[in-house]
This record gives sequence, C-alpha cells and structure tokens, in this order.
Amino acid sequence: MAISFLLLIIYLAFVSLGIPDGVLGVAWPEIRQTFDLPLAAAGYLSIIAAVGSITASFSSGHFIRKYGTGKIVTASAALTGLALLGFSLAPNFYIMAICFIPFGMGAGGVDAALNDYVSRHFSPRHMNWLHASWGIGAFVGPIIMTAAIVRLHSWRHGYMTVAAIQISLFFLFLFSMRLWKIHQSSVSDLPPQEKTVSQKEHVSFANKLKNGFHQVIARKGLFPAMLFYLCYTGSEIGLALWCASYFREARSVSKESAGLWVSCFFGCITIGRILVGIIVNRVGTSRVIHMGQITSFIGFIFLLMPFATSVFCPVGISLIGLGFAPMYPCMMQDSPKHFGKDFSQSAIGYQMGMANVGATFLPLFIGAVAGATTLWVIPVITMIFFFGTVIAFRFVDRLPNLLEDK
Repeated sequence: MAISFLLLIIYLAFVSLGIPDGVLGVAWPEIRQTFDLPLAAAGYLSIIAAVGSITASFSSGHFIRKYGTGKIVTASAALTGLALLGFSLAPNFYIMAICFIPFGMGAGGVDAALNDYVSRHFSPRHMNWLHASWGIGAFVGPIIMTAAIVRLHSWRHGYMTVAAIQISLFFLFLFSMRLWKIHQSSVSDLPPQEKTVSQKEHVSFANKLKNGFHQVIARKGLFPAMLFYLCYTGSEIGLALWCASYFREARSVSKESAGLWVSCFFGCITIGRILVGIIVNRVGTSRVIHMGQITSFIGFIFLLMPFATSVFCPVGISLIGLGFAPMYPCMMQDSPKHFGKDFSQSAIGYQMGMANVGATFLPLFIGAVAGATTLWVIPVITMIFFFGTVIAFRFVDRLPNLLEDK
C-alpha cells in the first residue's frame, strides 16, 4: 500500500512539473503586450530557466545522495511554487526573468531526481506513465491560463492559480515524506555502483567531466542519441511555446481556440503515453517509436495546410502530440539496451543534457526567425527538427542489444 501511495506522489510530482510548461506559450501574447516585448523575448526566459535547470540537473546526484529523493522533490516544489507566484506579481519583465532562475532549478531538480528514481526502482511501464503525468499537467496548464485570459482578462491570475496548485502540492509532498523512508528501507536509494564509490573517485569528477567528450565520440551511437534529444525537445518545446502565437497571429484564431488547441497537443501526448505504457511490453519500443514518427509526420502536413484552419490545425497539432508521445520515454528506457547497464547512467546524463540544450536554444532560434520573417515558419522549422529525430533514430535503432548479447 505504501508503494502505491508513493507512486501516486511521484506521478503528482511530474504533473506539477508539466503544468507550468504549457502555460508560457498561451500567456505569451498577453505578456509581451503588457511589457511591450518582441516575440523572441520568450526564448530569453527559456535560457534563464535552463541555467537553473541544468545547474540542478548536474548537481542532483550529490544532493540526492546527501538528502534523498523525497527531500529534493519537496524542496523543488517549493522553489517552483514561489517562482510562479513571483511571475504573477512581477512589476516588469526583469523581475519576471529573475524568477525564472528558481523556477528552472525546481523543475530540473524534480526531473532529474524522479527519472533516476523510477528508472532504478520501477518498471518501464511506470516510466511511460511518469511522463504521461507530465502530459496531464501540460494539458491542464493551458486550460487554466486560457480561462484566466478569457474570463478574468489577466494572465497574472492564471499564474497565480498555477502557483497555488504548486504550493498545495508542496505541502502534500512535505506531509508524505515518510513514504520515501518506508520505500527506501527496502530498496537502496543509490545505484549499486555509487554505493562502493570511494572519496577519491568523487574528487576525480572533474577528470570524468574532461573525458566526457571522448566518451561521446568513442561510444558508438551515443552522439546520434544525443542529437535525437536535441531535435526532439527543440521541436516539442518550440511547438509548445510558439504555436499559440502561430494560431492567433498567423492563422487568425481566437484566444479560446488557440489555448484549447495547445492543450490538445499536450493532451494527446498524455493519452499516447498512457497507451504506450499498456502495449509497449508486447509491441516493443522501437516499433512504437516508428509508429509515432509516422503519426507526427501526418500531423505536420495537416498543420501546414493553408486552408480550413479550424479543421486541419487542431487535428494536425493533436496528431503531432500523439506521435511524440513514445519518443522521449522509450528512448530513455532503452539506454541500457543501447549502451549497456554499466554506461547507461552516464548516457542518460549526456542525453538529458542535450535535451536541455535543445529545449533552451532551438525555441529561441525559432522565435528569432519568426520575429524577423513570418510566424508561418514556426511549423516549418519544428518539422525540420522533427526530421532530425527521424534521422538520428535510424542510427540508434541499428545498435546491437547489449542486454541480449550478455
């Protein structure tokens, strides 16, 4: 029973991670009017958040060993909630930008801690459902913000509502801290290789970091896998951030419809991951990813149709989300198969690092190009990044199964 409650807490933590991710894109047209900002300024906020997220991700191993996963998740929820409250009260863009630092740190802490914990203690099904929980949050977020903009005529009320949810979850995590202790009494919270690591090896982390580039080059298939995540997050976050602007300003869609269609994108990611969690053990991760790529390609074609906007755009963005659903979690789960159990933890770190790079800089690039030309380039550039995932996956999918070979 305790494990079931712990899983619920873990899923809720990823829901809380997803809620803010779908909000900024919907709120951005109003935020940029409030502060008189250029279109691409949202990318600057993404960079600031990424600094905090990457900092938290790289230092997560040390803090997890010292404090445990439960305390990291709880503290991260507090950081995120306070940052969101800061968004709602920010008197200018600079204060809002500063608040994105703790926001990124909180998001990065939850992401790194729970991906690590679930990959070590639970099955692949739960990994897919973990990321489906993120999709639930990302689906709900745009609905909350759209309602605030349409009914309350204020994006600030939307962020205040999201902040209240995050702070409420913080108290839930705080009062459920004992569940982590119960679970960790039966399973170690550290990977086997970390339990025997000596102090000398911890000190030599800088040398390991210096050798990282050599590992990327030497390990067959690792660089294409990293490119997969770079292109995937660039495409997914690019759509999440800019699609509402594309719908409203390029396709003349109402605020309500734009927010709803962005929610459909995240909703279909969620539904897809729930379904993948049910069938992936029978169908296989590789086949599911191939099916997703075909589905997303059809969705991009629909999204680019210059007519029948009210039909093709919502269907297109929904198909893209449905196709994207299995890509991130299934590739993450297959890291031991592609790179071996001994190296999989390092491989996951490299891949998540590249995912952060893609999520940070590629949406900024999309915004800069769209601001300098036309918002019609948004689906075009995101589709190009999507093709990057298709090409990179072809290389990774040909790697031998190192688990079977052993």
